[in-house]
Amino acid sequence: MGPFFENVRPDSIPVERLVRPGEILARLAQYGIAIFHGLDSAPSLVALARTLGTALPHPDSDAHAVTVITEREAVAGRAFADGFSRAALAPHTDRADMLVPPGLLVNLCVVQAETGGESVFADGGAIYRLLAARAPEALQALSQPNAVAYGRSHVYAGPIFEPSGSGRRLRIRVWPPEQGRFSQAAEAALGELKLAIDAQALTIGLAAGQGYVVDNHRWLHGRRAYLGNRVMLRIGVEPHQGALLTGIPSVLQRGVQG
Repeated sequence: MGPFFENVRPDSIPVERLVRPGEILARLAQYGIAIFHGLDSAPSLVALARTLGTALPHPDSDAHAVTVITEREAVAGRAFADGFSRAALAPHTDRADMLVPPGLLVNLCVVQAETGGESVFADGGAIYRLLAARAPEALQALSQPNAVAYGRSHVYAGPIFEPSGSGRRLRIRVWPPEQGRFSQAAEAALGELKLAIDAQALTIGLAAGQGYVVDNHRWLHGRRAYLGNRVMLRIGVEPHQGALLTGIPSVLQRGVQG
């Protein structure tokens, strides 16, 4: 289990009843993640999301931008079908194929799995630093403009560690390898990327009524395999203008940027 980042222990980020947007934004500015409890329905999650920014539609969401993540036989065989199964999901970022992916993800556990189903997180800043220290050539390859093209139409083509915020921050984009087309150098670096992600993986079990808001430009998220019924609600959010800077801040970057 890796740390959130240097000098911050996982248990220093408690599960709290964070119901005011200012409290959540403060946690996001400090850690990039806020874990909360006290919500119990889709309408309450929508209300929270709207205090943080604009709720963004998803191909699997309803009219209120809420995606119900649970086992669905109807989606078997299509891309990302594992998301609607009981299988484990490797840590990833959402909508990596978009020119600008949602800045925040707001997730709520409605039904806790009988066994397993814990949420898995990995801090992109820690991943970047680990690669810079242990595999700088891999980091260089993953930071090149031709590193990857994501999506069926390859809407996004660029680096996995993408400069943003006038170059002062980085936006990490990670999808399953089969969903991307990589440069030869970047493809050769995927093994080192996976090792770095695994080294930084943090597992948190969420009970019904608990959830999290995560910086989708900085943090990867996934889950462990589970048994029984499990229901999560998810909303992608673009933060209100000026409310929050997303991505990996320069203070957490060490090494080359390509």
